[in-house]
Amino acid sequence: MTKPALPWTHTLEDSVSALGAAARECQAAARAAALTNGQYDLDRLRLHDGKIMRGRPAFSGEQEPHLAALSRIGSIHLKTRHELERLYEDAARAYAHGANWAVLAVQAGEQPAHVLLKVDAADSAYDFDDYMPTLSLDRFSQGPAVEAARRVYERCIVAGYEAEGIGRQAYIADHEATEMHAAIDAAAGLPDAAYAYGVLAESALRYTLTTAVNRQ
Repeated sequence: MTKPALPWTHTLEDSVSALGAAARECQAAARAAALTNGQYDLDRLRLHDGKIMRGRPAFSGEQEPHLAALSRIGSIHLKTRHELERLYEDAARAYAHGANWAVLAVQAGEQPAHVLLKVDAADSAYDFDDYMPTLSLDRFSQGPAVEAARRVYERCIVAGYEAEGIGRQAYIADHEATEMHAAIDAAAGLPDAAYAYGVLAESALRYTLTTAVNRQ
């Protein structure tokens, strides 16, 4: 027996909720990877100083097996951590932009069944605009919080560009180096800022959908 089709309002809400669920999974994985990577900080570990000789024809070399193993483990964990952090950033930005898109679409009188996100033609990766439109939420109690979160997100974007700009200079003065590191620290908050915006924008979508349905 064929199941009845769900209303577009339900599938659109599910679409944004799925983006949020994906972002939360990636967030948890990235944070777990950071904790695991920290366990293999060589400055915090007590190394066994025993050595071995590794030999092959015409050559033999000395190695500390404990240090070698921990270094290898740390490198693998660091690579995994960076990959998961990039994945979290993509998922969080997809959540933010997807929720923003959904609210704007409903406010424009459209009835999309699912969120539409642009992807790059070459590698199918998400192709995000640098900035998100401001949502008109005058009667929504959390409207000011939504706009504040959008501004925090955009400040992270701007900080990333500032850090890149300084880093490309042939000569970086001491005060510029300080500014660059401050910008890098600010830009590092991008995934969490995007996720925080997504949470608020998803609430705004529920409000917008309820308002739209009541008008019909």
